[in-house]
Amino acid sequence: MIKSGPVGPEAALAADGSGARLRQRRPPTAVLVVAAIVIALLVVGKVTTPQFVTSANFLTILRAGALTAIVALGMTFVTISGNYFSLSVVQTAVVGSVLYAAIASSSGFVPGLVVALGACLLLGVLQGGIIGLGGNPVVVTFAAGSAVIGVVLVATGNNRVQLNAGGLATAIGQASPLGIPTPTWAFGIVAVVCYLILEHTTLGRRTKLVGANRATAEASGLGVMRTIVAVFAISAFAAGVVGVLTAAQFGVADSQQFNNIDIESIAAVLVGGTSIRGGEGGAFRTCLGALFIAVLNNLLQVRGYSTGVQDAVTGAAVVLAVCGYGLIKRRSQS
Repeated sequence: MIKSGPVGPEAALAADGSGARLRQRRPPTAVLVVAAIVIALLVVGKVTTPQFVTSANFLTILRAGALTAIVALGMTFVTISGNYFSLSVVQTAVVGSVLYAAIASSSGFVPGLVVALGACLLLGVLQGGIIGLGGNPVVVTFAAGSAVIGVVLVATGNNRVQLNAGGLATAIGQASPLGIPTPTWAFGIVAVVCYLILEHTTLGRRTKLVGANRATAEASGLGVMRTIVAVFAISAFAAGVVGVLTAAQFGVADSQQFNNIDIESIAAVLVGGTSIRGGEGGAFRTCLGALFIAVLNNLLQVRGYSTGVQDAVTGAAVVLAVCGYGLIKRRSQS
């Protein structure tokens, strides 16, 4: 228990109670469960669907799952901080895609990348600031997303924006160094960076403490406002990266390119075992969750099931995962 009187930030992080809760190594139940289910899916796919187990299809899974995973990794910071989810990631990705296509076509790769990611980062900072001041994260991000997409549609006349540039501007979405698509390489880099931030930096520790016990974080002067702004900025930046990669991959920016990526990223976060109440989760868990969603969707597609069936199965998987983790946690605490 934190003693009365002045409590410094580092003392709060190391204190018994919430601080100890953050320090301890939790049993990797979620990791083991999701890993086992992914392996089971692969076995089922191999036995029932021969065309599922091919190198070309695995590359398709990696490419599709990489984009969802990048968004989900950014979302993980928001969820761990106790702010549920960002409902503006689709619209933020659209902004990144449109700005990249427009600027890169006229001014080149570097200006396009800087402007696109900078604008997305700013959107995240603004939303995080409002939420840090007391705004409801669901309402704020939903409203921000609606406003942003409205501006984009007016600015583009509801038309696609062509990426009229070659070289690195398109290679970052279309190339396959060592036979691995660049979006997959980008996912690997983002995953490592997110893991290092969450597990080995002050921001990561503060994010977990804010989610585990916001009152304690505020009382100890941990900079709750700065932390909330940072996690929403990270989430928006990740969505911007996906927007840039998508525009580069298809050579066009379209507001319809990111349908369901918000739902799938939330599913990846929850299936991976990150607590919706905040304070618990990790990058590796989210990666496994994203892999599960990608493998499940691909298996259903290969077997010819409709999008509606895929959405229903994904939703059921999320519900079962959340209920299952809750049951495991209650039993472990009893």
